[in-house]
Amino acid sequence: MMTPKDFCAVRRDVLGHVGGKWSALVLTLLDTAPRRYSEFGRASQINQRMLSLTLRELDRDGLVFRNPATTSYELTPAGQSLVGLIKPLISWSDGHYDAILESRARYAASTSASAISAGRDSKAM
Repeated sequence: MMTPKDFCAVRRDVLGHVGGKWSALVLTLLDTAPRRYSEFGRASQINQRMLSLTLRELDRDGLVFRNPATTSYELTPAGQSLVGLIKPLISWSDGHYDAILESRARYAASTSASAISAGRDSKAM
C-alpha cells in the first residue's frame, strides 16, 4: 500500500516533467496526429537530446506510445486526457501574452532603476 509520502513522490516526479519546458509542447504536437522523430525538430525549437529525454519520460509514464514499426510517436488515452488540460493553459497564455510582456518590461525597468539607485547609494557611503 502506498503511503502519503509515496503519493507525493510520484506526483512530484510526474508533474515535474509533465510541467517541464518541452513536455507540453511535445504532447500538443502529438494532439493532431502521430509524428515521426524527425518531424518534431521541424515543428519546434527542441534539440535532439531534449526531445529524446522528453519522449522517453512521456513513454515511461504511459502518455505517449512509440510505434517501433514506423518509428513514430502517438498519444495514449492518458496523454490525450492530459492534452485536454494543457490546451486551456496554452489558450490562457496566448490571451495574456501582451500583458505578460508589458509586465516583464515594467519589472525589468523598475529593477534596473532600483539597482542603479542602490549602486549610487552605496558609493555615497
